Amino acid sequence: MRERIKMKFFKKDELKLLWPFYFDALIISMLFIIPAFSILYFRGIGLSLTQIGFFASASALAMVLFEIPTGAIADVYGRKFSVILGAFLSGIAVLSIFFIHDFYLILVLFFLWGAFGTLMSGAGEAWIIDLLKHKKRKSLIHEFFTKRHSFINMALLVSGIIGALLVKNFGLEIIWLVTGGAMILTSIILLFGKEHFVRKKQHLKKHAKKLFLHTKKSVNYSLKHQTIFSLILISIVMVFVNNFAGELTWFPFLQDLGLQEYWFGYFYSALMFVGIFIPYFSKSLITKLGGHKNYLFTVLSLMALFLFATGFINTLIFALILSILYMSMYDFYSPVRLMYFQKFVPGKMRATISSFDSMMASVSIIIAAPLAGFSADKIGPQNTIFLASFILIPAIILYSKIKK
Repeated sequence: MRERIKMKFFKKDELKLLWPFYFDALIISMLFIIPAFSILYFRGIGLSLTQIGFFASASALAMVLFEIPTGAIADVYGRKFSVILGAFLSGIAVLSIFFIHDFYLILVLFFLWGAFGTLMSGAGEAWIIDLLKHKKRKSLIHEFFTKRHSFINMALLVSGIIGALLVKNFGLEIIWLVTGGAMILTSIILLFGKEHFVRKKQHLKKHAKKLFLHTKKSVNYSLKHQTIFSLILISIVMVFVNNFAGELTWFPFLQDLGLQEYWFGYFYSALMFVGIFIPYFSKSLITKLGGHKNYLFTVLSLMALFLFATGFINTLIFALILSILYMSMYDFYSPVRLMYFQKFVPGKMRATISSFDSMMASVSIIIAAPLAGFSADKIGPQNTIFLASFILIPAIILYSKIKK
């Protein structure tokens, strides 16, 4: 019976080819317990929110600087080598934070973590796709990414509960050992993954000029296209909103109102649980609201309303309700914004314009994260969240100006 269920859920030879990648997704997502607790940990060792903001800034800077050079490593030495090296070195960087309390040394580790992460971005997906195409199993590509997304969501739901139990019993510092150890474990698991790789000799040198001209053409197109340019500006605004009203401010605010440290794990799991179901309501809401533009305008308006209301509450229960309402809006917003953006992007420029959009967001994080931390230190986390409601206004106006 169990064998029959397995055969129905997984296609022929699917597990034989892809089990290391499914296992990797489950392990790293289930034990990635940093998001719910890292800010509380850094506050506990005496760092200011401004300093904590610089950690995100350092990672973003590394991603901007190393995204292209590390892509060359994957092209020359293989996607498998690049991904495994990135996972292993990331695990070492995260584990090292457990032993260090000095701000500048932790800043260096976050920069290295961001740089090591670029070894995995893009290379992981390319590894899977090339393997399945070589094995003449292109039909499994959609199967893999769909199931992997489902596994990650389920694992993230559990991760908050695991984190809560670990923090309650061992303290906040355990998050670095568990998450770093999980990264190293996944690098070992991925050693069992098969790879089809054809080395591209002198790939960058041969195509450098062509790549530069195509990038220049795509960026110019983005800047001149009114809708694409507006959506990129909105993306930049949302980075600032997400930092002024993100974990950097919400978690200290909830902590100051009395939420126990280990309860942040259960809070994180609650957010993941809500996020599983929200995307399924998007399609019908888009139709009822008259299209993507009106839908996105409405979602951002609700976000602004929740952020504005935060400035007038002083009890934990209302703060928790507003935080869940606000953060769930991102599950309504992000997937639809991505689809809406792609509607205006020409196919031949899709990858480059999408990368330009991501790069602008990364550059914005470099500025926004420490600025949000500085604001929270000076006027308090609650007032910084309240301020984010006004930062959101330009994005709402830009959506209203987009022409159909």
